[in-house]
Amino acid sequence: MDSVSSTMRRGAAVLTALVLSLMLAACSSDAVDEGDEGGASGSTRTSEVTGSQSQTEVEIANPKDAAALEPCELLPAQAAKSLGMKTRGERKPNDINPSLPDACDWETPDGGAEKISLTAFGERSIQSYYDNKSQYGHFEKLSISNYPAVVAMDSSPMETGICSVFLASKQGEVVGSVANVTYDRVGKVDPCSTAKKALKLSLPSWPAAK
Repeated sequence: MDSVSSTMRRGAAVLTALVLSLMLAACSSDAVDEGDEGGASGSTRTSEVTGSQSQTEVEIANPKDAAALEPCELLPAQAAKSLGMKTRGERKPNDINPSLPDACDWETPDGGAEKISLTAFGERSIQSYYDNKSQYGHFEKLSISNYPAVVAMDSSPMETGICSVFLASKQGEVVGSVANVTYDRVGKVDPCSTAKKALKLSLPSWPAAK
């Protein structure tokens, strides 16, 4: 397999995985049970919305405003280095849906064979993922440093080598972390481990929500 074309295809796959996850999460559906699946953190409360419907909101104990940062400020240089990535990321617009916020990509020093991408979505609730979990082929509810998060993918991360993790930094704000592994490591290395670690290492540097 040609290494250049392989890298390009995997880069496109990462972007596609992120966009598809966001589009699915934006769809409306019936609310689901808010049990403690996967040890997700954060309490919930119900508020009245238009008509007789209600929406369950996830409360964040220590809210952060990641969207206040530039995309490439989401992952500190030392955190990127500890993940095996270049210390400087590259800001990139969303080629598939330009209306979505820009992302920042960090690549490995060997030319980007592996990659981590972070994006802050200032107008998206983690609840939208909970409510639409049945639309994902792979869905996992979890907690990262006591912040509610989900793994939301069309297919198994171990089968594709790509993982999308979405963390609620505050009510109405989600940070997406997408990681991919090299072709020869698919099925052997869990890309979700890197995606989760990127969020865990980044959280302390994000400003507190006002």
